[in-house]
Amino acid sequence: MSDAAAAPLVVPAFLRAPSRRPPPELDSPLNWLAARLSVLLAGRRSRQAAKDGDAASARAAALADRSEAELAQCLAKARAALRARGMRSPVLIETLAVAAEAARRKLGLTPFACQLACASALTGGAVAEMETGEGKTLAAYLAAAVFALAGRGVHIVTANDYLARRDADYLRPAFAALGLSVGVVVGGDEPAARRAAYGAEIVYISSKEVAFDYLRDGLTRPAETGDRRLAAKLARVFGKAAGEEPIQRTLDVAIVDEIDSVLVDEAGTPLLISTNRPGEISETVAREAYDLAEHFVPARDFTIDPFILTPALTPHGQERLAEIALGKSGPWRVRLIREELLRAAIGARYVLQKDQHYLVRDGKIVLIDQSSGRVTPDRHWSHGLSLMVEVKENCVSTGEKKSLASISFQRFFRQYATICGTSGTAREVAAELHSVYGLKPAWIARRLPLRRVTAPRRVFANRDALWAEAARIACVLQKRGQPALVAVRSVREADRASAALCKAGVVHRVLSAAQDDAEAEIVAGAGQSGAITVVTNMAGRGTDIKLGPGVAELGGLMVMVCERHDSRRVDRQLIGRCARQGDPGLVMELVSREDSVLRLLDPFWTRILERRPAWTELAIARAQRLADRRSRAARLQLLRRDEQLTQVMGFAGGLD
Repeated sequence: MSDAAAAPLVVPAFLRAPSRRPPPELDSPLNWLAARLSVLLAGRRSRQAAKDGDAASARAAALADRSEAELAQCLAKARAALRARGMRSPVLIETLAVAAEAARRKLGLTPFACQLACASALTGGAVAEMETGEGKTLAAYLAAAVFALAGRGVHIVTANDYLARRDADYLRPAFAALGLSVGVVVGGDEPAARRAAYGAEIVYISSKEVAFDYLRDGLTRPAETGDRRLAAKLARVFGKAAGEEPIQRTLDVAIVDEIDSVLVDEAGTPLLISTNRPGEISETVAREAYDLAEHFVPARDFTIDPFILTPALTPHGQERLAEIALGKSGPWRVRLIREELLRAAIGARYVLQKDQHYLVRDGKIVLIDQSSGRVTPDRHWSHGLSLMVEVKENCVSTGEKKSLASISFQRFFRQYATICGTSGTAREVAAELHSVYGLKPAWIARRLPLRRVTAPRRVFANRDALWAEAARIACVLQKRGQPALVAVRSVREADRASAALCKAGVVHRVLSAAQDDAEAEIVAGAGQSGAITVVTNMAGRGTDIKLGPGVAELGGLMVMVCERHDSRRVDRQLIGRCARQGDPGLVMELVSREDSVLRLLDPFWTRILERRPAWTELAIARAQRLADRRSRAARLQLLRRDEQLTQVMGFAGGLD
């Protein structure tokens, strides 16, 4: 027997090693108490950050008259002090001031005290909640400069490739003035380009790219024990030499933009690297299962939990499936396989909806991220669900997928030595961020007064009445020249809104997952006079909607929330599109008793709302709290499974 055949199959080190933070006792009273205490102490943390911000702002003003040579001397002293004494207050303030002055000279931007305060909080490993439009991008630059000057490698993690490239290109001159190199990694980059970018001191990259590179590095890196069998196996899969140099450097510092979106909203779905599994479930069997699902009755044969995509078979449904399988062969003879096939088929037929959960593009299924509203072409559903949806939409079958490696966002980001980040909506998840990631919250005071006006909430009996009124309001706004965002939660509802606006003669544009390629262009014009834009929650997050001439005098941009999300935090993100940077803005919420969020409540509430329509808002608030609890429980369960699987695989010494 050859050495390769005799060698044990060993898990790569990146999958075997525990995270740098031990798995939290998520349900323990002590963990709950620590998280609550951290939130209570946020005020003290915020006051210290504000004090540092004021001091750094004053020091930066004093540096404005210094020559380039004198500023270079200040930079050299700050760098040496950081590496000798760490980020203590006097050194931190001096470094922030030098970085702020570099931004003023190279970018023409003078960082405000609130941005310097945010940077101070970030260097302390905090999650900083900063009002939308207050300049989180520049605050991240300041914090990254401090970390990098201290000799640490920094990843600035953004929501998407567009923001990563935009911020890197814009801030590169300021980083260069500090002697710091900047790299950017986006989808489609070749391994050599990625490796070069990761060699920079500051790397701009989206959350999915950095996590997938981590997985790919682990798969192409030979195990520490010299396991040639595993290395050869993976080399065949990836078509490259086993033992190739890793692309990434050590995971040291992560500054996460819109941290609640990345560490909370995206954390409900694990990241997978997979390959096609050869023909275990053929397309013929999949179509047979999909046709069979039509004959199974809801409630009697299966139940559907609105929080998960695949239903559960009842005992009656299991017995009925077993009777049908008696006359079949192949996978139908195995109980676990046939039940999984039927659950996937029922999920594809009754749960997953086109233009809400997925799009069909060029004959292929493209998933829609339910938290961001953006398409995720690199993802697929597991347990045969993607295969069933392909059958449903008559798409070319891509076959079943076999997972080569997977990791949850929670476990991946817990690998970093230091995590910090910014958000405009972190309060609702501050306790969870502390429980899972050890992040301490800080609240950054806004620089300018908030000029957002909230109109009285309107309640309608059904969606048709809601859209008729929304179209009427949009028509009035367009005639007077005031721009508006008509906010919905799905591509399907965006199309419904568009139809209502067309019927009312309102000229408008649509921004949803179906128009993601035109996002920057649509957002750029959304604040112009009379512009009406139908948006999902992807609505240009991370970018400013600039008001056109004369719009501020009319009251600014209006956000018309026409469909509530499962989380009030996501509603707040949409509301934050208006009244930014001291601009005026208007918010109006239109709700109906047919809003999809109400599906989460039991039938008792349906009867209540028929008699008391005024309780609709109370019912929606209850549904959102329920959804938040269930989503949080699902994320924590995913983290536990991920940690347990890692330990089991490390003990077993194998991946398969």
